Amino acid sequence: MASDARKVVESVLGGHMTSQVWTSTYTPVFPFTPQGFSVGALLPMVLYLFRWGHRRGRGKFASAFASPQGAPTIRSVADRLAQEPLLSGFEDETTRSILGDVLLTSALENQRRRDGHSEQVQRCFPNHYFASWIDLPRDTGNLRGVPEMIAALINDQIDGDTVESFGDRGRHRVGSRIQDNELLKAFAPGVTTVGEFKNSSTSDQFDEAVLLGIDQLVMVRLAQICGEAPAKAVGKGQPGTIPNQRSIATIAAGRFREDLLVFFDCYGRNNVTPRASLLAMMESCFAVGLSAIMLSTAAIMSRWGEDGEIDGDAALAIFCDCSNGTDAGLRDISEQSGNLVRQTFTRLPTILMQARLLDFWVRHKSDAKDGGLPPRTPDASDWLRLLGEFVSGVHEEARDADKAFRSYVSELRAASVEEADLAEFSEMVAPSVEKGQGGRFLAEVLSKAAQKEVGGDKLYGALTSALMTDEINGLARRRKIVLSGKRAKGQRRTVDALSFVLTNTVLEYLVHRHLRQNGKGRKPKPLSFPQFLDILRERYGFYVDRSPPNMTVPNEALARNRRMLERRLRDLGLLVGVNDAERMKKLKARFGSAFDVKEEAEEA
Repeated sequence: MASDARKVVESVLGGHMTSQVWTSTYTPVFPFTPQGFSVGALLPMVLYLFRWGHRRGRGKFASAFASPQGAPTIRSVADRLAQEPLLSGFEDETTRSILGDVLLTSALENQRRRDGHSEQVQRCFPNHYFASWIDLPRDTGNLRGVPEMIAALINDQIDGDTVESFGDRGRHRVGSRIQDNELLKAFAPGVTTVGEFKNSSTSDQFDEAVLLGIDQLVMVRLAQICGEAPAKAVGKGQPGTIPNQRSIATIAAGRFREDLLVFFDCYGRNNVTPRASLLAMMESCFAVGLSAIMLSTAAIMSRWGEDGEIDGDAALAIFCDCSNGTDAGLRDISEQSGNLVRQTFTRLPTILMQARLLDFWVRHKSDAKDGGLPPRTPDASDWLRLLGEFVSGVHEEARDADKAFRSYVSELRAASVEEADLAEFSEMVAPSVEKGQGGRFLAEVLSKAAQKEVGGDKLYGALTSALMTDEINGLARRRKIVLSGKRAKGQRRTVDALSFVLTNTVLEYLVHRHLRQNGKGRKPKPLSFPQFLDILRERYGFYVDRSPPNMTVPNEALARNRRMLERRLRDLGLLVGVNDAERMKKLKARFGSAFDVKEEAEEA
């Protein structure tokens, strides 16, 4: 049911315009719904998208493994698996509990990461391609369209509004047989697609002669019990097609694609990396890439909101606490950096609202639409530059747009003062607005009203999800702090303080990634510790031994932070040095590369 504020807005702007602007996202900027999501649940959906070429609908996992209470649990899944002749040896209570522990540690995860065999299952681990047959999370909307963005980014289709399926282009084509896609093939040992592969949900067949570890085998058996892959998503709000939309942060998105493909080519194929280590580092890869996209997008749109310019290389610099929170001084400095990031994200909803207002006005009200408009897909940079001309006032129709927006502000005030229940809303609407400020002021009013209706800071929630906050493979830590200042007796005002960290898994991923070259053959390259610090700063905006541009850090703290990172890299076996010279401190990999294995085989 629409709120009173929205009804007033609809009475002034009209239903069509309100439906376009009264939302939390803007796809030319964010090609997904900016809300909380689980990075750990992305890869199974990505595998599904590459195999079938459309969004996933409901599958049969819930019905096949239902517990007496309804939703599947570890116990109900173990009981059903134990009935399978091809997975014998789990007939008594003890072995059934062991099977449940195997599921809980290597295949499935309970809601809120709880322990126990009686909790509802919420996600599956992508230790095998058949994880994509398990429809967890059951509602694909919980992933906010992020897997679709990743699939479109990897596929790299240069034009079109939607990703074309079942083509014959590239090693990572969308909609293909298992054996024709490098990503699918690496996650599907023993699986071959036979017969009609486009429409048959049972065309992926497992060869029982292939030996698998228990973590992968149980996933195969789960899928076999389900019987077939989940169907295509249907219904209102769930179109099956994959949007071919890129983030406005084109440079950060391109680096994410490059990092993912180089890392996977080197360590994800030919079983050169233990599956558990590979999956952990791939989660860190997603966290680094998605976080960089969001931080860069925030910086780009902040600049756009000021002068209408699009700087594709802009990014929010962050100070990383290399002590992982054990050094209170470094943690506090990183929390200051986190506070600056939060302030930027607090302003972002208003900027996106202004972009949506201008988008609607240009496409439906202006004369510019008659002469042809820049494309909004897959890259909306030129489109945002056009809207930016209205922000800066240089476009010939900028005054007309500003006049229309100031008129909307006046009408909103008149409509809201008549409603007793909208006193707070009417207070936000000024009696008059200066010329040239109509779009910005209207955006601020509508943004505040919309956020009051939907609740929460969804954009910031998407960032903390992308960072995998408080997770062992993530980039951030959060703690409650008490705000200083006057407060009522007996009351304490607490807020979440966010600090940026480089967990062990993130360090392992970044070191392994940058020990390989980008070009053909993914050849190894020497990497010194100072060069690694340069990569962190220049490629990702992760500052360790230098102050970020937006804050000042004492030199002593910077030196201490650098020493801590060096010590941690040594402890992880990722750094060696023959003497104290900085350039002689070399990074090394813990795992071999698929290309090294191939070269050794050819030499033999």
